[in-house]
Amino acid sequence: MPVFRSLKSTILWLFVPIIILFVLVTGTVSFILASQQLEENAYTNLNDTIAQTKSLLNDKLTAFIVELIGLENKSEWITIMNKTDAPDVSLDPEDYIFMNKALDSYFERYSMLDSVLFYYNEGRVSLFKQNSLGSTVHISLEDYSNKLESDRLSVMKWLNIHDEDKLATPQVISVYRMFGKDTSHTKGIFMMNLKSRYFSDLLNNAKISTNGYLCIVSNDGVMSFKNVEQHYDMDDTVLQKQLMTADEPSGQINITNKYGEKMLIVYDTLSINKWKIAAIVPESELFNKVNSIGLVIITVMLLVIVFAAILSNIIVHIITKPLIKLTHKVNRIDDGNLEIRYKTFPSNEIGILSRGIQEMTLRIKNLLKEVKEEQEKKRSAELAVLQSQIKPHFLYNTLFSIKQLCDMEENKDAAKMVTALSNFYRISINKGNENIPISQEIEHIRNYLYIQQMRYGEDFSYEIDIEPEIMNCHIVKLTLQPLIENAIYHGMKQKRGQGLIRIWGQLHNNQEVQLYVEDNGKGMPEEDVKAINQSLMVEEASESVLGFGILNVNKRLQLNYGTSYGLIYENKLHGGIIVTIRIPFYG
Repeated sequence: MPVFRSLKSTILWLFVPIIILFVLVTGTVSFILASQQLEENAYTNLNDTIAQTKSLLNDKLTAFIVELIGLENKSEWITIMNKTDAPDVSLDPEDYIFMNKALDSYFERYSMLDSVLFYYNEGRVSLFKQNSLGSTVHISLEDYSNKLESDRLSVMKWLNIHDEDKLATPQVISVYRMFGKDTSHTKGIFMMNLKSRYFSDLLNNAKISTNGYLCIVSNDGVMSFKNVEQHYDMDDTVLQKQLMTADEPSGQINITNKYGEKMLIVYDTLSINKWKIAAIVPESELFNKVNSIGLVIITVMLLVIVFAAILSNIIVHIITKPLIKLTHKVNRIDDGNLEIRYKTFPSNEIGILSRGIQEMTLRIKNLLKEVKEEQEKKRSAELAVLQSQIKPHFLYNTLFSIKQLCDMEENKDAAKMVTALSNFYRISINKGNENIPISQEIEHIRNYLYIQQMRYGEDFSYEIDIEPEIMNCHIVKLTLQPLIENAIYHGMKQKRGQGLIRIWGQLHNNQEVQLYVEDNGKGMPEEDVKAINQSLMVEEASESVLGFGILNVNKRLQLNYGTSYGLIYENKLHGGIIVTIRIPFYG
């Protein structure tokens, strides 16, 4: 029972926090996604409102200005201006009739037009028209020329909402153009005043939020018509500075007003006069739905956590009972007892797990047996090849050759032969290591070939050509020497004239090392070559067909690298045998 309680507590301590973490993560992600969507919708609505208002204003004001320019370019209008350039010339009644008629059509088409002023050449042409009433006025052109940003009088000048006291026209938006050489030599002015009511209707029609509003901002003022609570109010100077110095023609700005309220400003630029149309919204009102959703999500999360804690306690109780039985079985395996048997298997996941554990123990037993047998085969093969290296006749013949060299006082050659013999057996033993670099294997056969060449004189010669990139690749030791020994005893001795043994190697497809031992001896019948290759592919090959050396080399290669590697025999075209050794490349 204590074990059961411990297991149950452990699962609860793991399961409940995971559920809580899952609920928290899910709730947080849901809140973030919902917040992002609501914010995105809010920004989209603001941008759409600004875009629609901007498009309407641009279209209306552009059409208004185009007609104004068209009026100025009429021949009758130009004639009137040219006529009054002479001091002694006065306008005819038909000139005034033309001007009144032309301007009346403007008032008919544009209800937003409040009044029109045309003043030229020191009042020789003086017409101020408001609705259908016209009168003459006398004004100072200097007041208007001082407001221009440059000396180009032809540029249209826009004035934000203001009181035109000189003309008794309160709260208008004005656009005018002056005539003359430059701002120091003005001759006249053509000005149209637009009703502020048109702009107030347009800006107030946009429903943003309780204390959110649209406004038009320029260097000379801020046009807004909505009354908001005082702590949401924006200072006009700060608003002008932020918007009129912005690098981008459109965008958004986050700012804190003097009352500490965070305000969002989304703006765009009117192409007609470069004024900014902006939506100003308190962030607390823009994202109030986000806070409501957050409260709902938190409430749901708490309810889910409480429910999950109760449910997990019930589920853990159901799970732990069969698990504790399975734990006892596993503890026996941990003690080294692989003889585990289950009488019955539950028809659920625990049953599958129990069946899997039993099958696993059986596979482990079989694998242990296979590994033990494979290691025995490797040790036997290595021991056998080491024993073959210490052949009495080879050692006796080599020592006898050394004695003869000493008798002939060929001490240097005798010393070299002793060195070669010691190096030969040093590499053969190699401190019990089974794998050595190819470079050491080549050194080993160089010692062997030197000894054999000293014994047989000029009966054969040899060549070694190994690609440098494979010299560090490891190979099972004593692979080449038995093959070279076969080439000497079965190839060279049956050949008339000098024999040649060539050992060479290369990297094939960047994956496999291929070493070759070839001789120019008599060769073998093709059926014998096929018999050897077939025997090399059989796991229990016959020593009578292959011979001990070939059989041992092939077996050790396949034990170390797999059955897809090993030896391949083939006849050369002009006599002799080529033996190919294939091993994997480990760069």
